[in-house]
Amino acid sequence: MEKCSCYHSAPYQRIQPWTDKISDAQIENIKKNFASTKPMNDEPLAIKKDTSVQTEAPAPVERKGAISVLRHVNPYYTGYARIDNAITDALYGKSQELKDNVYDIMWNDLLRHNVHGLEEEDRTALISLGVQKAEYLAEQYMDDKTKASFMEAIRSVARIGMEGKRVSACKMEYNVKYAVGLDGNGHVHDDNMEAYLYAMEREAPDTYKTYQEIRKSSKNGEVDAAFFALHWAMKNLNLIAANRPGYQRHKDEQYEKLQKVKLDDTFSGADTSSKEKFIASIVEKLKMNQNLQQSFFMEQIMKMSKTTGTYLLGRQMVLSGKA
Repeated sequence: MEKCSCYHSAPYQRIQPWTDKISDAQIENIKKNFASTKPMNDEPLAIKKDTSVQTEAPAPVERKGAISVLRHVNPYYTGYARIDNAITDALYGKSQELKDNVYDIMWNDLLRHNVHGLEEEDRTALISLGVQKAEYLAEQYMDDKTKASFMEAIRSVARIGMEGKRVSACKMEYNVKYAVGLDGNGHVHDDNMEAYLYAMEREAPDTYKTYQEIRKSSKNGEVDAAFFALHWAMKNLNLIAANRPGYQRHKDEQYEKLQKVKLDDTFSGADTSSKEKFIASIVEKLKMNQNLQQSFFMEQIMKMSKTTGTYLLGRQMVLSGKA
């Protein structure tokens, strides 16, 4: 693995007091030359009596405590409508706890960005663990039809994770979109820009080349290139319409190609009938794979064990009050 250079690997350094950085002679010199200044106020601090002020003690104010949720997991969208919308539909009407559990799996298991200290075999095994965690949740909280579509989408996300590229010792990049269009129901809509560029590349290759050059030209290249493509699209709507069938076939081929990506099977076949059996089967499978970082995966298992109830991730809450 490439040598890690992120903040996690920075060596611990003791904070040195400022007095340790100067000599005894310097300290004595500071004391000797320290100026004595007359106080700005000779009178002692006191609150003057005001006869107009009410002397009776005010009535006690009732102060209520408050329970606030410290953590809600943000939804994760890959930008691919047929994947994201299947997950959104499966979670529709479900508890916030279940949504938090599913999206935590997507963020931290399937498409983990920070992989500090993880070898590639650990990372792919973590993806396998994430798929099994999703299978357990689907078994507990979804009917058979919903479970089938949900797990197909989850495995698609896992395949995107398997195809991820390590851009440094500690960071991963995945073939996902970081800006997506959502409707009022939380459904993802495919970006029309892809259709524009598909038609431009085939019908006007020189223009497409210019688009790419603009995109790479400066820090504002992405925005400038988008306006360039939009301007071309408005003048060539007929070409875009003519290429729409080909674009749809292209999207289908992309999805079919994704389904052929092989998933890691380290934790496959875990017992999802109950939480206790699920965790026990994960522990057994971990013991059979001593090549993995045992401490890291045991930490993941402990988090699931400490969560009360049948969920795998606990919602963090705080009770606060004022005296």
